[in-house]
Amino acid sequence: MVTEDLTPFTLVKDLIVLPTPCNDVIYYPANLATLGIQGKYSVFQTSSSKSGLAYIAITQPDTAEFILAGSRNSMNELYQSIPWPEYEITNEDHTFYYKIAPSFQALGDCFNNLKKQ
Repeated sequence: MVTEDLTPFTLVKDLIVLPTPCNDVIYYPANLATLGIQGKYSVFQTSSSKSGLAYIAITQPDTAEFILAGSRNSMNELYQSIPWPEYEITNEDHTFYYKIAPSFQALGDCFNNLKKQ
């Protein structure tokens, strides 16, 4: 699948399609975009089945973006070390896990610290 024709907010059912840096796509719940519109910042981990790369992504009021990439194990360890409570969204096929940052400042501070590790 070629991702260059997709915008970051292409909607498929109740999922948003987000092109990855490795020219794949991932899907995340549209509910996270709604949280972003409400001024909340969510963090989730995902991976590309095409390249095998794993990503940490954030949603903000007007966008979603990948902020870290690496192996599945390293991204899972980083995600698990994020100190905020984890939430889940479940549909008939999948359970999606995410965390909500208490503020934009906390989000920035957390990832600046993680990138230094």
